[in-house]
Amino acid sequence: MHSKPILIAAWCLFFLIAASGAHAEETRPVYALEGCRVVTAAGPILEKGVIVIRDGLIEAVGEYGKIKIPPDAEVVAAEGLTAYPGLILAHTGFLIERPREEAPEGRAAALAAAAAAGRQAEETPKSQPLVRAFDQIKPQTQVLENLHRSGVTTILVAPAPGIFQGLSVLLNLNGDKAEPMVLKNSAALHINFAVERGSYPSSPMGTMAFLRQRFHDTLHYAEHLSRYEKAGRGMKRPVYDPLLEALIPFVKDRRPVVFQCNDQEDIKRALRLADEFRLNAMIGGANEAWRVAADLKKSGRPLFVSLNFAPPPRSAYTQQGEDLQKKAQSEIYPANAARLAEAGIPFALTALGLPDGATALRNVRTAIKAGLSADEALKALTIVPARFLGAADRIGSLETGKIANVVLVRGDIFDEKAVVERVFVDGLSFTPKPPEKPKKPEEKSR
Repeated sequence: MHSKPILIAAWCLFFLIAASGAHAEETRPVYALEGCRVVTAAGPILEKGVIVIRDGLIEAVGEYGKIKIPPDAEVVAAEGLTAYPGLILAHTGFLIERPREEAPEGRAAALAAAAAAGRQAEETPKSQPLVRAFDQIKPQTQVLENLHRSGVTTILVAPAPGIFQGLSVLLNLNGDKAEPMVLKNSAALHINFAVERGSYPSSPMGTMAFLRQRFHDTLHYAEHLSRYEKAGRGMKRPVYDPLLEALIPFVKDRRPVVFQCNDQEDIKRALRLADEFRLNAMIGGANEAWRVAADLKKSGRPLFVSLNFAPPPRSAYTQQGEDLQKKAQSEIYPANAARLAEAGIPFALTALGLPDGATALRNVRTAIKAGLSADEALKALTIVPARFLGAADRIGSLETGKIANVVLVRGDIFDEKAVVERVFVDGLSFTPKPPEKPKKPEEKSR
């Protein structure tokens, strides 16, 4: 008599259990890294320490002999190795698979046809909804291994070039799928002082005017939406604008905005816009930051400094001969970070425009040779970017309760002869393969 309701209840319970199991995370291994030198980046160095990793987190870290090794832990004998927090590259284009762009001739034809018809062309990248970097992420084994070999465990990935570049994603490099990597999606809005060929804005001042107008439009649009929602009946609704709708959280609600600054003038423009619209703004690129150090220090804005030492196109160094350009790239721009450190300006280091993690690490060494201390370099790749990105309670140092991003290195991490022996990301263990040696000419011909 009651069998049917009981059967239905049983089936409901079964599906609830199945659904919860589908979303449950697998328990991760337990490790005890024993006997290593521990550079916590948050306190004194432990000359002989222990780090216990459980279920993706640092369960304990301390001096050898004072930390109990859990009976269920896999002990990693780490004598002779140094444990560092996983390095953070605070702005990159790694792992992005960009959609194919329309050929220039096709775009030109569309503009001509629209003009002939007496109308504007269909939506341009300046008026479309914001692109999410996450939607373009495609993990690649070779790229991940290169980053692990360089001690990098976390990257901020920004979308394609443009004025409104889109929304970046903060990734923990823990595997071959994008979803488990995400620490923070839509981490920041990225804006570039780019110009448009053959259309407005075609100059830096035009781009500045365009951005200012868009920000004003966003505030007006947000105010109109707010009044409409409060009014109920009797008020005409505002026309939906996908770009302005997407900009509201950043222009009105003060979510993070990163201005990509290609030279000192861009930095000045970014600071003016940030002050005018009271934006929660950060300065990216900034390889000419030393030239406006006083302005940056006064502003207190977070600073992401590029490890790409190529002088910007509008710089005098690119317009006064090849010899001066080479000198600037090898001596002047590598000293940018050291000058900022001397001025007491905190900064994070970024790899935007660089091909891989190995190049980024090599350029860190170049910056150190140009005067940046190794301690400041480590801060700029760990605790400082973690703080700027709002993730300092999770990553950036080796402390109890934080995500287990740990790099075991034989030697000093910034030494040319250093070897990354093992990497833990989210408590998962990776052993980087050594880089392939370039083949000799006679081997290539075989």
